[in-house]
Amino acid sequence: MPSRRSHTKSRKGCLECKRRHVKCDESIPKCTLCRKRKLECRYPPPNEDEDSPGASPSTHDETDSGTVTPSRDFPQATRLLETRLFHQYMTSTYHTLSQDGLSAHHLSMTIPRMAASCPYLLDSIHAFSALHLASVETDNRASWLNHAVHYQSQACAGLSKVLPEISPPDYEPAFVSSIIIMLFAMGSRVLSLETRPLDPLSVVLEARTLMSGPAMLLSRILEAGVDSQLDGWLCAPDTQELLEAEKHDQGSNPVESTHVLFSLHKDIVMSLVRLHSIIDTRNGSDQPIYLATWQQLHQAIEPWPKIGPHGGPLAWPLFLSDKFSSLLKHGDWIARILFLHFGIAMRLLCHRWYVRDWGRRLVLATLEALDKVPQEWEETISWIRQAAARED
Repeated sequence: MPSRRSHTKSRKGCLECKRRHVKCDESIPKCTLCRKRKLECRYPPPNEDEDSPGASPSTHDETDSGTVTPSRDFPQATRLLETRLFHQYMTSTYHTLSQDGLSAHHLSMTIPRMAASCPYLLDSIHAFSALHLASVETDNRASWLNHAVHYQSQACAGLSKVLPEISPPDYEPAFVSSIIIMLFAMGSRVLSLETRPLDPLSVVLEARTLMSGPAMLLSRILEAGVDSQLDGWLCAPDTQELLEAEKHDQGSNPVESTHVLFSLHKDIVMSLVRLHSIIDTRNGSDQPIYLATWQQLHQAIEPWPKIGPHGGPLAWPLFLSDKFSSLLKHGDWIARILFLHFGIAMRLLCHRWYVRDWGRRLVLATLEALDKVPQEWEETISWIRQAAARED
């Protein structure tokens, strides 16, 4: 009687190969079978071993004192994935952040060294690198987004354990991790495959909440007066944006794109000046709120292409007051016009892969929800529509 052909089960393979009971070659981001059949390729999370329900393999265990000790090996696919993600960060992703006025030396040397002993920071790097790969490898976007969300969840969970009783040694890694988590939140909306309607105010208020974390930690760092590994990392007021995109669409001209951005900036500043003259004529109790919001918005936009001391348009939500948010919720027109100027200002950052057309989407979603436009704002709204429709 012929012996039965032996079957080699894929213990570390993707979920699709496990379901089909075939051996997986564990290629990253898609195995060969899934790539050939054009299937979504998903691997089990690093802390799961589907063949051993009680097991929780991990490359490190974190003790109460924060030290990291070796543990059991990860599955091979996870090790290859994390090597790929860290390589992506060290060769490409960090450079896309250094254009924001952040020191390339700190991003490529100091921060990776911190991450080597700080799991939640390492998870933040893995998440952001996977998101970056989703932006450049569009054929594998769904797979990279799946990995990105997984590591982002791990990073948030790890950071949330540290924050309640955070001590000085964790100030800086927590600060860096919270910045990466904040940028991830924006980038994931830009790259998401979902088509849910956008609630503009909720999105900006969420950004404000995420920005409050790094702001609080930065204050702790400055108050503690400890020797800072990140000294000189944050942007200086005279730092300029890198205006050339990583990858232009076929046929686009970087010089023309830059010219369009400078023209747009000039138009925004001029429109803000006109808006200020209108606010000056309003003597009601809300005028101080209008003026304070206008001042913060002007300080964020006017220095461009320099980032400026207030962090540029990207950081404006941090200064958004609850009173202004309330006016916006109740349909106040000056509040709406100020908010729309912020959306147009975000168009100045369209060269960043994690921003792209976010400003345009914000403006269009806000305009879509508007009721009848009062006559005094018709010209401004018309300009805003045109500005939102401009090519990058």
